[in-house]
Amino acid sequence: MTNKKKNKLLDSKVFWAVISLIASLFIWVYITGTQEEIITQSFNNVEVMLIGEDTLQATRGYVVTNVSAETVSVKISGTRGNIGTLSASDVKAVIDVSLISSTGTLTQYYTLTYPDNVNEDAVSLVSSNPQTISFDVTKMSSKSVPVEAKFVGSTAENYIAGEVEFEPKTIKVSGPESMLEKIDHIYAEMGGDDLTMTRTAEIPIVLIDKDGNTMESEGLEFDVPTVTVTIPISMIKEVPLYVQCVYGAGATEENTVISIEPNKIMISGDTEIVSGINRIDLATIDLTDFSLTHQDTYLIPLPNGVENVTGVAQADVKIEITGVDTKVFTVTNISTRNLPSGYTLEEITTQSLEVRIRAPQDVLDQLQPSNLSAVADLSDITQSGDMFVPVRIVVDGFTDAGAVGEYNIGIKVRS
Repeated sequence: MTNKKKNKLLDSKVFWAVISLIASLFIWVYITGTQEEIITQSFNNVEVMLIGEDTLQATRGYVVTNVSAETVSVKISGTRGNIGTLSASDVKAVIDVSLISSTGTLTQYYTLTYPDNVNEDAVSLVSSNPQTISFDVTKMSSKSVPVEAKFVGSTAENYIAGEVEFEPKTIKVSGPESMLEKIDHIYAEMGGDDLTMTRTAEIPIVLIDKDGNTMESEGLEFDVPTVTVTIPISMIKEVPLYVQCVYGAGATEENTVISIEPNKIMISGDTEIVSGINRIDLATIDLTDFSLTHQDTYLIPLPNGVENVTGVAQADVKIEITGVDTKVFTVTNISTRNLPSGYTLEEITTQSLEVRIRAPQDVLDQLQPSNLSAVADLSDITQSGDMFVPVRIVVDGFTDAGAVGEYNIGIKVRS
């Protein structure tokens, strides 16, 4: 063929159309042959899927637990065009449990399923591992489970945690009977470091089995999802115990010795209240009510909302007045005053009183009956007749001496 004819042929559109047709036919034949090639594919971690669980529970009240495997490994064969592009996530190992009619441990074969674009009839299972799946079928039930709560954190210095408060005290748990039988109690744990104020939180439920170990809650239902736990935090403080003294009759702050046992206690409570307490007053004691010594036991009073952490409810108080002594004098100078109008004092029936005077010894040596008088205030008189009224003993000329005890005189009043 001459060059002229060759060039004319190459420039022909018909020639190139024929060449394109032949090439397309060749490619089609190649691809078609490849797609129809039989290949074998292995897939690991194929998901095991149970279907019909809702139907099983609705119709028979059964649930499936303790499935022996979550995935399987399979080897399948088929045409390249059918299975060549599959991955493990496209394949499922399916077991239909909807028609199960009895409880117990069951073992069943699974069926492989594929995407809609796969012709399942053209796919065959070569091998599988495991070949079967075991699981437990048990009846659904419910029970009331007790709740326990605990504080495992810490408080800041000078603060303490009170008894843990929590709600509810029991929780209804529903699920497979086989799981419910293992539950001993529900545990809720509250943490926190260096706490200085009361804390409340919703704590997730933790199941504890009869061996004291935590157990999984998957497959169980709870009527409440959490436990409300409160940790009361109180301020603690050591405060002294104290008695108020009414001094007199030779007793002064300097010569009065007071001992209190215990002399201090630890208290706790709300920070605002406790921080304002610097001492606790046991009682007010009039030192003219006794001669030289006094001993008694007093309850330890506390404001509302404050707790005695020490636990001692009473304190022993002993008072001793030093540097003084007592002496009995006969008082004959007895008078009255402030008798209300409309009443007349007919007679003071008491002619004399034996009065104990307390003072330093040198004062007692100088003191004379003439320095003493008894005065009755009659301003509270509201009726006539014979009666006894209290008197105040006056010591004239000696400021560090006075009467101890109480004294009364008899009078006759008419209206």
